[in-house]
Amino acid sequence: MANFTLTHLTYAGAGLPTATVEFDPKFTVIYGSSNTGKTFLVDSIDYMLGGHVRPSIPRAEGYGQILLGLLLPDGRPLTLVRRPGGKSIHVHQDDLRELSHATPDAIVSARMIRSRRDISHYLLSELGLDDTYVRTNEGGNTELLKLADLTHLSVVTDTRMIDPSPPSQRTRGTAARTTARSVMKLMLTGEDEPPAAKLPNAAQRRVQRGKINLIDSLALDLHAKISRDQTPDELRDQLARLEDSLNDMARSLAGESEQQARAVAARAHLAETDAELEARLGEVLDLLGRFDTLRQQYETDLARLEMVSEAGNLLGYFQVGRCVFCGADPEHQQALHGHHETTQLHEAVLVESAKTHSLLADLLLTIEGLEDQRDELKERRTALRVQAAEADQSLAQIEVRLAPLRDALQDTVNERLRVERDLELRARLDELEEHRSQLVAQGALPSKRRESLIAGRILSSFDELFQRTLDSWRIPDVEGAGYDPYSGDVSAGGTTRAGHGRGMRALLHAAFSIALARFCLDRRLPHLGFLVLDSPLVTYKEPDFDADRIPPNVIDHFYRSFLTFPGQAIVVENAAPPPDVLEHGRIVTFSGSGARPGFIPARPNAANRT
Repeated sequence: MANFTLTHLTYAGAGLPTATVEFDPKFTVIYGSSNTGKTFLVDSIDYMLGGHVRPSIPRAEGYGQILLGLLLPDGRPLTLVRRPGGKSIHVHQDDLRELSHATPDAIVSARMIRSRRDISHYLLSELGLDDTYVRTNEGGNTELLKLADLTHLSVVTDTRMIDPSPPSQRTRGTAARTTARSVMKLMLTGEDEPPAAKLPNAAQRRVQRGKINLIDSLALDLHAKISRDQTPDELRDQLARLEDSLNDMARSLAGESEQQARAVAARAHLAETDAELEARLGEVLDLLGRFDTLRQQYETDLARLEMVSEAGNLLGYFQVGRCVFCGADPEHQQALHGHHETTQLHEAVLVESAKTHSLLADLLLTIEGLEDQRDELKERRTALRVQAAEADQSLAQIEVRLAPLRDALQDTVNERLRVERDLELRARLDELEEHRSQLVAQGALPSKRRESLIAGRILSSFDELFQRTLDSWRIPDVEGAGYDPYSGDVSAGGTTRAGHGRGMRALLHAAFSIALARFCLDRRLPHLGFLVLDSPLVTYKEPDFDADRIPPNVIDHFYRSFLTFPGQAIVVENAAPPPDVLEHGRIVTFSGSGARPGFIPARPNAANRT
């Protein structure tokens, strides 16, 4: 970040000795006795940078120009020329150190004006901060950054040095506190607060509020449908895990189902075979029944034929001779009634009996074959029943394994459906929330802007630097030093700055200003680049110490701390710096008498002028 370097402060007047003090680009100490113009010098710097209070001391009467020399960030010289009490400042892009009547390169107002042709805008534009905004109230209103918002942090007059007001605050009041907080945020973070977009009118806000109420109602309904309090990322992670589990379960279930299908097919084949055997067995049993009846018939016929044969023998029917039917002798027996009739009957009985025996023998063989088939079929059916029982048992075991898999799969599927549903609900809620945020951003609700918050890590870094600054001066009892962004005040040793006496208030103000400048300059954050401290040590008195204890010598350590300061430091004090500091900076001494009694040189008396 660019910054300025003060080169000189000069008072010039016609016929008057020029009063000037040149500043070292790194470290300048201006010390001397009281009433020598030191505070006047600091007030003049503040005045030349747009300050409202005109510095005035009797010895400065008659001087017509105040010249403040600077080096711009690019090294070009610049001289601001202002008439005491004047409302304008002449800007010369040159290094002027005497009374000047040259035509200025620009004439700007000492105070801020609407046209922005003022010293504040001119110098801030050189730093690249002319379009920087800071907040002015809690409602979120903003305004352009003023040079004065930064000047009071770089030029600490003796009045500000001991004033109980917070060192970050330019003036008192709530609005000033808000602005100071916003300026501190700008300096510690580099972030300004641009103005909010134009807000809608009342009618538009009513319509948008209606939309917001509807969105809120829908959001409540959707929230009620969400089963668990999970973030979208958590839901997506769970969904991925469920997909993996489902794939594993599907593979396990497919394996078991394939085994079940094979077992069912085998069981069906057994049942089909058993049915076929049963049908065949029925046919065999039916044939056996019929053939048994036929066998009985055959046996009955044979018995009848045997009875006929025995009866014919007993009655002589089957003997050759007299007819047993009509008593005729063989010679008298007529045709169709010859002597061969009985013989033929006997032969017929024999033939029929032989035939029947033959049929019976064939029938018995057939029956025997059928009985063998019947027994074989029964044995096969018995074996099939055993196989069927084993198949049923195997199926039951598969079913036992399948049941928990199906249950787990169904539970996982249900859980996936729940997660997918919650994800969808979350997505719809996000859409509603985004729509609602857009309406709110458009000014539908009269909400305040976000607070001017400074990140905790940044505040911690600044507090650490503030503490190190105090510790380097060896001030006792300043532990826990820090800046409170809400009050704007600093504290040390458990007491706010306002609660300390004048001496400690001055030291704490100086330490705050030095820590702030070092923090900004080291990090190239917004800062004017120089630091002017008026009387940070005048009112401080070190506590009494025993002979056995070494006094801390706060004043000496205070001066030594500037030897490593990253910007330009100008210290105005009554006490002289220690010898080891004198050779490292520009030392300006106002003795109160002699050649350089004070900032305003002694005027030659009238006799000498003549």
